Amino acid sequence: MSKFSKQEFLQKLVLNSVYFSGAHLLCQRWSRGLGSIMMLHHVVEENRAPFSPNSHLSVTPKFLDEMLTSLAAENLDFISMDEVAKWTGQAGANSSDRPFIAVTLDDGYRDNLENAVPIFRKHNMPYTIYVAPGFVDGKADLWWEDLEHIIAARDTIFLDLDGGREEIDTSTSDLKYQAFAELMEYLTSAVDETRQREIVKDLAKQYRIDVNAHRRQQIMTWSEIAELNKDPLCTIGVHTINHPMLARLSEKDAKFEMMESASIIEAELGERPKHIAYPYGMPKAAGIREFKLAKACGFTTAVTTRHGVVHREHNEHPTALPRISLNGSFQSQRYVKTLISGIPALLQNKGKRINVR
Repeated sequence: MSKFSKQEFLQKLVLNSVYFSGAHLLCQRWSRGLGSIMMLHHVVEENRAPFSPNSHLSVTPKFLDEMLTSLAAENLDFISMDEVAKWTGQAGANSSDRPFIAVTLDDGYRDNLENAVPIFRKHNMPYTIYVAPGFVDGKADLWWEDLEHIIAARDTIFLDLDGGREEIDTSTSDLKYQAFAELMEYLTSAVDETRQREIVKDLAKQYRIDVNAHRRQQIMTWSEIAELNKDPLCTIGVHTINHPMLARLSEKDAKFEMMESASIIEAELGERPKHIAYPYGMPKAAGIREFKLAKACGFTTAVTTRHGVVHREHNEHPTALPRISLNGSFQSQRYVKTLISGIPALLQNKGKRINVR
């Protein structure tokens, strides 16, 4: 069993234990806080290949539809990120005692428009899409998806590194997963953001993977985003320009990625975004410095990928909000109900209601 599958097994074991014990119902009035911000990426019909390391970033339209139907029956309030800011920023700003659900989608994928938006409209569900202008303009690539395509297409990969030419065996599904995990670790830790993109682009060129065609197929155009922005349910947010791991940039460059991305979107849509999602969003990608920068840049809220529900204590940390990932490997309504109860987050955070360090 791979490290990833072991982790997934343990996560499901915990979620199932909480759910079937009834703890999520017994404790939720205390543990679920003000509500939950959901995180999505792709919304597509399932077509999982034997090697699909990014499949966790996709959920099916059927799952999304069933989830919103189930949550509506739970007597929860569906709100926008503007309303999340009000609920966390002012005591008693919420109009009821019901917890909220807010839905966010990262990166600006075209399948959001084609598959998710009709479902949001069906359920009158506000939604926020965080856009990275570099993806739209073709100045940045979906490099983690490109890496998957490179590995999937070859039984052997030759990689030119500083220490020389390295041969990587990718002849089986297990070896492909191992190669992907090791390369992801190398690209996000051992080399800087510029070199990271260069390595993947060089590999794609070497193995004839058309990264430009893939990006154009996957990411919405400005005209599509502008049309979507007319939807009263829609909020367009910022996801930086080029989707870097901000904590690995200088403070000046990180601030530029935040500020300039908002300015580009404002120039395209005629209004300045008030909300931002940190790319990758885990602690090593966005921490105290980035939380302060987001506030200094004037963003009303900023969301991470740190797991958790929103508590009243987050009114002092609106640029460090947690989210609940709607993971492609956890497409079950019992998992959703358990996650929004807040119990798993309390277990993960060792009893702490917020994690902002």
